Amino acid sequence: MSLAIVFLVLFAGLVHAVWNAMAKGIASQSTSFALMNVGIAVVSWIALPFIGLPRAAAWPFVLASTACHLGYQLFLMGSYQRANFSRAYPIARGVAPLLVSIGGLVFASEHIDARGILGIFFIVVGIVSVAYVRNSSRLDRVGIYWALATGAAIAVYTVVDGLGVRRSHDTLRYAVALFVLQSTLWLIAVVVRRGWRWTDNPSTITIGLLAGLMSLVAYTVVLYAQTRAPLGVVSALRETGVVWAAAIGVVFFKEGKARAIMVPALVVIAGIALLSLA
Repeated sequence: MSLAIVFLVLFAGLVHAVWNAMAKGIASQSTSFALMNVGIAVVSWIALPFIGLPRAAAWPFVLASTACHLGYQLFLMGSYQRANFSRAYPIARGVAPLLVSIGGLVFASEHIDARGILGIFFIVVGIVSVAYVRNSSRLDRVGIYWALATGAAIAVYTVVDGLGVRRSHDTLRYAVALFVLQSTLWLIAVVVRRGWRWTDNPSTITIGLLAGLMSLVAYTVVLYAQTRAPLGVVSALRETGVVWAAAIGVVFFKEGKARAIMVPALVVIAGIALLSLA
């Protein structure tokens, strides 16, 4: 795997952390996710005539991935609303690379050498550690269930998209089809349930739309990387965004102290180094 791909996926993880923090900052999570999907829908529908649709062989994966992404967003909202998210979410993101590595082995015949496996292990341990060093409260059973459900959804759509984008042979066409379906279905459900008016706060609208655009960019980068590297490796590198999110919390939101995330961050960096050399 080239260093360019490593840095590209690390960048996607950073962007993911930023839009995640922006979305969490909006008081109403239903409003937050609705605005995000508006941003995704507008860009995707505008791009569709210029980019075109993916090959027929990719469509079963696009449809399956759309269902998985909708489920992921529901679980993610549930994590925000019902669980101690600063602990449950890192657990979800940490579980995903392990499941994706297994999925890549079973469904894509991807074999990772010992150094790569050790790198993934280090990254997962570092990510999950973030959940514990930043919180002293006990994670309840409900939080664990929502975290595991979120992690499972992440793993499933990552494997499905990894297989689908390879059959598409065109990252942008696959991404546009996926984003058009996902965002449109989500917005239809929101309008049916809540009507057309969600908020009249200009700053909330701006933040929500921008977060949606950033999520679109970040995942398109990940889709491209999945055509160039093993699915488990890409997933592990992307989930380093949890460490970025913890750093953002320390620097910008004054949540905890910097030294609390230094050891997990060093463990993640060691994992990245191993994957880069694998």
